[in-house]
Amino acid sequence: MTMNTFSDYKSIKTDEAYGLLGVGDSCVKLVEDFRFVFGDRLSIGGVIEWRGDSKDFRADSGCGYDCYICCTYDRNDAVKKLDRIGLVYKKDYYFAEDFFPLLDDWKGHRIAYKSYPGTVKGWLKSIIFGYSARHGKVLPEDVHRNVLKGNYEAAERRQKRNLAVYALYFLLGSLEALPQIFSKGNGYTDYEHISFYSASEALKYKSDFPSAADRVITVEELKTHTMASLYMRAVYYDRRQNRCACDIPLTTVWVGIGGSSRLCDCPAFLDVGCGNIGIANGSDVWKSGLAKIVRLSVINNTYTFCSRAFCSKLVRDENQVSLLERKKIEETESPLNICIANDSVCNLHCPSCRKKIYSKNDENTEAEISSCISSIDESGWLEKAEKICVGGSGESFLSNNYKRVIYEAEAKRKNIVIMTNGTLFTQQEWEKLEGKYEHISFLVSVDAATGQTYEKVRCGGNFERLMNNMDFLSKLRREKKVDSVKVIMVVQKANYLEIPDFIRWAQEKGFDGVSLSNIRNWGTYSDEVFYNDYSMFDRNGNMKPELAAVLGDPVCKDPIVDMRWAGSRNLS
Repeated sequence: MTMNTFSDYKSIKTDEAYGLLGVGDSCVKLVEDFRFVFGDRLSIGGVIEWRGDSKDFRADSGCGYDCYICCTYDRNDAVKKLDRIGLVYKKDYYFAEDFFPLLDDWKGHRIAYKSYPGTVKGWLKSIIFGYSARHGKVLPEDVHRNVLKGNYEAAERRQKRNLAVYALYFLLGSLEALPQIFSKGNGYTDYEHISFYSASEALKYKSDFPSAADRVITVEELKTHTMASLYMRAVYYDRRQNRCACDIPLTTVWVGIGGSSRLCDCPAFLDVGCGNIGIANGSDVWKSGLAKIVRLSVINNTYTFCSRAFCSKLVRDENQVSLLERKKIEETESPLNICIANDSVCNLHCPSCRKKIYSKNDENTEAEISSCISSIDESGWLEKAEKICVGGSGESFLSNNYKRVIYEAEAKRKNIVIMTNGTLFTQQEWEKLEGKYEHISFLVSVDAATGQTYEKVRCGGNFERLMNNMDFLSKLRREKKVDSVKVIMVVQKANYLEIPDFIRWAQEKGFDGVSLSNIRNWGTYSDEVFYNDYSMFDRNGNMKPELAAVLGDPVCKDPIVDMRWAGSRNLS
């Protein structure tokens, strides 16, 4: 078989059998990684591990494929070795990365960049972000910019916005979008996809123009379908290995604000979008090419896109270059664990989270949230799931959208974990909840052991009411009506001295766990103010001595205590 170029990757013959050829050091990882991602896209035959000596591997192995896919870390060395036995590149063999563009499903499609209604700001964003996604351009603020560029060590650095880059992409995107001005009507019949920056704009357009609804997408979906090759390259050539046992991305989907999805139970730990569940079909998101690549990073132990700065599971085991045995875990048809955190309404306004009370969504936000909940409900995921987690953004017992998930089960579900600040969980709420699930657990954000401190860190809350509700929850736990109760403290300068008392209080109430996490800056503070006046860790993630001294209290060694921070590596 002979092909001249892979620039037009649609010409690749997927029905022919390719031989996988591993050449050089650690080629087994590369061969297995390629098979995992491309096994259902290509007809892949036998695997040959070749030392690169003068012998012709085809005669020795008995495999005579018309074309081979070479998997190697050292491309130049492989070319020399294959040339010595008479194999010609692009005639007898190709490199694995030549096939990566096959993952970019929409790269050759005609895309319309839209704002609806036609606001200038919306159009600017649609063009800049849409153009960059369609052409595989990595923007300055992309969390994984350095990883995608091959610089793994700098992957956690915060990226600064580069206006020159935005200006260039706007200019190029505008030239590309110019023909759209002359497109007839609003259906954009000449375009395969109509891309919107925000989910609310996409939903409005779908509602007003039903004939074009199946072509409406968000920029996040565009990125998922056109930049997968960049993510594949990053995980494929990543030699970092970690003994972390986490397999959450193989079983879990997290749905956040606007419908953006992640394959983790916390977006701070794994910030790679796999599609928008409010716009796309849930199955398409769960089985997207990018989702498969993220799962590959777990199976091959690279954890390429996981945060080594925030996830304590990765920090506890140092990275190494030697390759580990791959995880043997099968993918599931739908998520076993569903985390729904797409509603920000809350009765509190904690300084670490927001500057004012946000107790009601506007019309656009409400439409986005409702669309997500409907999509998840229609997918049948909630009935199939082993565990449903609700909350984490806003208050579960204030949000009507969260209550829709919690209470409107047609049949008894297996397991639910409710994240709450505890102030609105009353006996009346329990009566509506009891009997709808086989297992019920709570994660309660408290953050203080005294009323004085509570007023500082949980603005708008009533400590006495909270304690009464926690007494009721303790009673439910002792009666075994609730499976688990864990309380959370976001550790900061205002409350760290109360950590021992907080743990003793949890012990007294019979709660199952105490989660201590370091405060994050969600844009509420300047960096200088945050690290000087709020955080108990410095800019490099090192624990401040005064916190370490408090954690020396013997009660902090209780097994129920989980310290979810990178600074835990500094503890003896």
